[in-house]
Amino acid sequence: MTDAQSLEVIVSFFRYSAVSIFLLLGVVFLRDFRNRQVAWLGAWASVSGAAYLICTSPKLNAVFGNGMVLIELFCHSGQIAIWLFSLSQFRDRLKIWPAFALIGIGFYLSGRLHFDLLLGSGSGFELPAYVIYTLARFGLIAHMIYVAWEGRDDDLLEARRKFRLVYIVAVSLTTLVIASAETFFSQSELFGTPVLLLQSIGMWLLAATLAWFGINLRSVAFVSGKNGSARPQKNTTVEPNERHDLATIEKLIETDELYLQPGLTITGLAQSAGLPEHRLRRLINRHLGYRNFADFLNHYRITAAQRRLSSVQERNVPVLTIAMELGYGSLGPFNRAFKERTGQTPTEYRRKQLADS
Repeated sequence: MTDAQSLEVIVSFFRYSAVSIFLLLGVVFLRDFRNRQVAWLGAWASVSGAAYLICTSPKLNAVFGNGMVLIELFCHSGQIAIWLFSLSQFRDRLKIWPAFALIGIGFYLSGRLHFDLLLGSGSGFELPAYVIYTLARFGLIAHMIYVAWEGRDDDLLEARRKFRLVYIVAVSLTTLVIASAETFFSQSELFGTPVLLLQSIGMWLLAATLAWFGINLRSVAFVSGKNGSARPQKNTTVEPNERHDLATIEKLIETDELYLQPGLTITGLAQSAGLPEHRLRRLINRHLGYRNFADFLNHYRITAAQRRLSSVQERNVPVLTIAMELGYGSLGPFNRAFKERTGQTPTEYRRKQLADS
């Protein structure tokens, strides 16, 4: 067997194995995940990974023939699927529609505009369309990395905190390398054996990593709670020392109203409670039922906001003033948190409450 033939065998092994793992992971998502949004996004991302490996293989293109029309649909939407799936993992209350859905549709259409209509046409729009598509693609990758990184301090799930780093390295780095290769290499170079080998090994490692977390840690590292709830079932079994620690936390938050402190972090609360940070994370998650620290604080802040917005005596106090006094640094985060929990903006809520009083 020649060196070229040996490389072909290695490429085939990693490529076909990765396709199988991605498809298996898609089945696991649909079968085992109670959160249907995460299940469908995970399956979509997994099938897209398999489709990408087929689309970029000349041999597999020939095998599937006319079936490539459907496979290419998943292949071309893969970046959107991975992006939305990433958001679903690290934003516990993610709602896809409308903003994220519109961004995804816009990105898909920009890709089809460039590759299906303008590429090689000699049109003056060809280069601008390519630049827009490329910037959007790297923008989605950058956003994936940002979302996985920025919420790490507030995350109360230890396994998911570790998974964030793995995810950033495995998923984001792989997609970044692939996007860079497709941007800077020619078509002939992309279908050369060295690039196909690197691509196959990278995708295999990505598939194996996601399969490990998806199958073995899906109830912890992945958001699989019922109806996408950010608050899983509380653990009612409390040891004596835990009961005293919980009482300390309750006093600081409910009696001393520490939640009103602007910029309060899990580290700051741990220092006030005299507890190791990792223990405080576990207590709030297991016994109070929260998956992230921001949601824990927002529960108390929004409850207080509802009382104040319903008060006739405070009817003329500006919403911004209430937000600032409840610990929010600006009006935007307060509005988002309030509407997320009540389905109304603070102004709408106040108007309705005062009209009913």
